[in-house]
Amino acid sequence: MPENSSCFLNQSNTDEQDGWASSYFVPAYDSSLIVLCVAIICVNTLVLVLYSKRRQLRTKTNTLLASLATSDLLMGLCGVPLFIACNAFLDGDVCIAQGVVFRFIAISTMFHIFAITGERYICVSHPMQYINIVTGKRILRVIACIWAISLFVAVIQLSWVLPFGYFSDNEIKFTASLAYNWVGLAVCFAIPFLAMVAFYTRMFITIHRQVQKIRRQSVNLDFATSSSNVRSSYRQLRALITFTLMLGIFAGSWITWFFSILQIYTKVQLFPEVSMVIFDFLRFGVSVINPLLYTFLKNDFRKALVSFLKCRRTNLQDLTSQGTGTTSQWKQRHSSLELNRIKH
Repeated sequence: MPENSSCFLNQSNTDEQDGWASSYFVPAYDSSLIVLCVAIICVNTLVLVLYSKRRQLRTKTNTLLASLATSDLLMGLCGVPLFIACNAFLDGDVCIAQGVVFRFIAISTMFHIFAITGERYICVSHPMQYINIVTGKRILRVIACIWAISLFVAVIQLSWVLPFGYFSDNEIKFTASLAYNWVGLAVCFAIPFLAMVAFYTRMFITIHRQVQKIRRQSVNLDFATSSSNVRSSYRQLRALITFTLMLGIFAGSWITWFFSILQIYTKVQLFPEVSMVIFDFLRFGVSVINPLLYTFLKNDFRKALVSFLKCRRTNLQDLTSQGTGTTSQWKQRHSSLELNRIKH
């Protein structure tokens, strides 16, 4: 189950671990990963704070986004540190844990985006039935299923990895891992991705038709009503563009990970070794790009962020002014005491 493609950049056939490098630790490279790790933690924590502090953000779509932010946060808390540790020490247990975490995050992210796509599809295509179909309890059940399925698929590989070890080339382990990765690529990536492409295409067509219909009917409607309907359609369109970007960036970044694993088992060089380093940053960068996209492109999150920053700045100014006032009072009192002492 070699999940860590970068470890293969320093392979040596004379190594005591059957062709594995003794270590792959480059200070500049790993320092950059640490900076990226901190960015992942900060940005996703900000999203979760905004969601918890601002009641208006607790919508059905944003609940799914908050769950996705929690999944992305795991990349900063666990994924990247385990990746660096696996490269540096090549400890079998650490590398196994890193592989499980990566698999979990990849599947979780794909299924979260799939769930968001489904929720938006119902909202756009069946607006009258949306309230009855998409309820808060069902959203929570979907989130629970996403986490449970992602965890199950991620840990099932331990049944054939742990008995033989991470660095083993056992034929049973090799065959099981190859089948596992092919099935995972098809079921957890290709099929959901193609389904979402179809959903987004249908939604873009539906919104385009809605806008055209509103414009044709604008002759019989007052300007305010017509403008309001158009703005509503464009808000939906903007949200769809945001989620489409998330899907595209995720697919482009993680597909290289799946193929880099498969090239190890099939012994077919699909990518040059240097590109693996770039793919690492792209894959980890998804956990920063996702929250940035819906924080700055999604209108409700952007407004909540601006409001949150204004409140923080106001509170800071109040504390500063209070501190200044206290200092002035202390100076005045001290001056009065000095004058009294001189007089006496």
